Amino acid sequence: MKKSTLLLNNIRLRPSQIHKFRGFIGNLFKNYDLIHNHNLKTGKPIYRYPLIQFKLIENTPAIIAITERAVKLFSEIFMTLDKIVIDGHAIPVFEKDLTIEDVQFGFSDETYMYQFISPWIGLNQKNHLVYEKMGEAGDKSRLLEKALIGNILSMSKYLDVWLEPCQKIEATLQTRKKTVNLKSKYMIGFQGIFKTNFIIPDYFGVGKSVSRGFGVVEKVL
Repeated sequence: MKKSTLLLNNIRLRPSQIHKFRGFIGNLFKNYDLIHNHNLKTGKPIYRYPLIQFKLIENTPAIIAITERAVKLFSEIFMTLDKIVIDGHAIPVFEKDLTIEDVQFGFSDETYMYQFISPWIGLNQKNHLVYEKMGEAGDKSRLLEKALIGNILSMSKYLDVWLEPCQKIEATLQTRKKTVNLKSKYMIGFQGIFKTNFIIPDYFGVGKSVSRGFGVVEKVL
């Protein structure tokens, strides 16, 4: 699978500014629905795994493009980027570092360890209520493991990578809760590590709002 990463090396942003970074780019290139994931005619959201994602990598703003189609679009338009505007303040882009690579993605016979380098929002409204009512830590862990497996399956489906009937994803987690602000609403996120028999390239997002920088994973082992 193709993946490209654009780092804006001279700029530093806070995690709370990533959605503003995404909003500025989405408006600048509003004719490309791959960037903002809204239907160009109706303005309604397009529900899919985002192929262009905005995030922080060691406090440096980054834009990740996934699949050959998104990488091609990414390469054509983003190198023209000479500034970003956050809260009405224009920040010149002096340094851009673009890398394009082939990465592995999919089921594996081996198990790998990953860490969330930004909070993972793995619970939807329904299973969040179930989680809060659970008393046993083991029950909560199993619910989170099931949610993570569901996130991985959904990501795999939207990226057109299908599992054989004999291939079963497994996952274990060690996480801690972290309150996050998403669209001016406070929600529960999780940070920590997990193991799974699925290959996820560095800086792919898992879970909800990955285009806004949540759920960013990085391989540990």
